Amino acid sequence: MKLYELRQLSETELHDRVAELKEEIFNLNFQKATRQMADANRISASRREIARILTLLHEDELNIRSIREGNEQNREDGQGDPGDDA
Repeated sequence: MKLYELRQLSETELHDRVAELKEEIFNLNFQKATRQMADANRISASRREIARILTLLHEDELNIRSIREGNEQNREDGQGDPGDDA
């Protein structure tokens, strides 16, 4: 998911997404160990997405950018932040 898509999710949805991604990484590592893995890049992509989500949650804790404010801002202008390509 892109950063602007993650900013549209609620805090509980973000926590749920982290849990899903951790489970996916576990399964991918298992596939890797049994040599059944088709795409090795999915592990690093999942780790990156977890890092993005944890960064959003940490920004909310430090009151840098509230998750709720991001949702309202995205609805108003209909666009994500400029650096959301990563």
